[in-house]
Amino acid sequence: MDSKIYDVIIVGAGPGGSSLAAKLAEVGLHVLILEKQSFPRYKVCGGGVTKRALLKMPIDITPIIRDQITSLITVEGNHDIQEFKHKTPFIYMVMRDELDQLLAKHAVDCGAELKEDSFVKRVVEYGGRVDVFTRDEKYSGRYLVGADGVNSIVAKQVGLMSERRKALALEYEFRCDQATNAKYKNKVIIDYTRVPDGYIWIFPKNGILSAGIGSYSLSQKLMSKYLLSFLDHQEMSGDLLSAKGSFLSAGGTRQPIMTQRTALIGDAAGLVDSFAGEGIYYALWSAELLSDHLIKSIRDRYSEAFLTYQRDVDLTIMPELSTLDQFGRKFYKNPKLMQKIVSRFPKLLSLVFDVLEGKRDYSKLYKKFNIVKSYGHFLNLKSSIFT
Repeated sequence: MDSKIYDVIIVGAGPGGSSLAAKLAEVGLHVLILEKQSFPRYKVCGGGVTKRALLKMPIDITPIIRDQITSLITVEGNHDIQEFKHKTPFIYMVMRDELDQLLAKHAVDCGAELKEDSFVKRVVEYGGRVDVFTRDEKYSGRYLVGADGVNSIVAKQVGLMSERRKALALEYEFRCDQATNAKYKNKVIIDYTRVPDGYIWIFPKNGILSAGIGSYSLSQKLMSKYLLSFLDHQEMSGDLLSAKGSFLSAGGTRQPIMTQRTALIGDAAGLVDSFAGEGIYYALWSAELLSDHLIKSIRDRYSEAFLTYQRDVDLTIMPELSTLDQFGRKFYKNPKLMQKIVSRFPKLLSLVFDVLEGKRDYSKLYKKFNIVKSYGHFLNLKSSIFT
């Protein structure tokens, strides 16, 4: 049993948990990170860090960037390939085991304690502290943060996120030869039309290709069938390194993400783009918001820290996630039609690139999309899809 009382215990050493730990430790708070696995550990993730997420990273991650994406290629079925190029990188590809280990090391360098192989089983909240029980130990802290992903034990233990919406994802990673690596370098391949309520992707990582599928309606067995068919069409070959499935939160619906002593960030709080499945940016953003409130609470004995964190998330992050959820629901009704609109109005995609680079937000993009859809009859498109 660890008799020490920590200022903050953080469960989960992903980008959100580690960046929060670093910010808190830097100002002298006693921070403990509990990670259920040992580093390096695999994480089902496409590994795409958007430009705006890169700008929120607590340290320079250039040493682990494996590719810089300047081109998006959309595929429709077995043909109709369209390429959209951008002058500067809008996504940076990483291996999640490398990224998460780098950020966890930074947190430790800032003064946080990290305990690996510490699977949390139970959480008990009291008036002035929280006790966290792992398989082997008990830890106590003044505050607890759940940064433990879509299947958050912390959320379940304190009664949060009971109505979580999820998508299922399946990812294969291949080691590829030089010719295949050159073929996909600087490019992201996406097919929105082959999969109901989701999409298939190929992401390059300098000698490794990540190929995956995500869907709100398919079973894992059918997802594997769809993905293998797509890879056959792409004539992709290489040594299979891993094949794993996982759930992903779908954000856009406001829910409580805090109690008196516990708060959730990132995927644990459902702060994930439900259209594209991007979560790293929102994990870093929510960690940034929470850090300010925790520091004030501990230093100034401010009792409303988590309430103000909830308010800030509701006012800043949730409007964007709600917009993305609305767009995604319309898009997945008829993705072929949506891709036709983007083909006719490529400026829409340039606005997406601007968002990924942090130059504008999705609400303005969605307004532009609604303007375009109102002129759908000029494209000989069925306007009923937009109602």
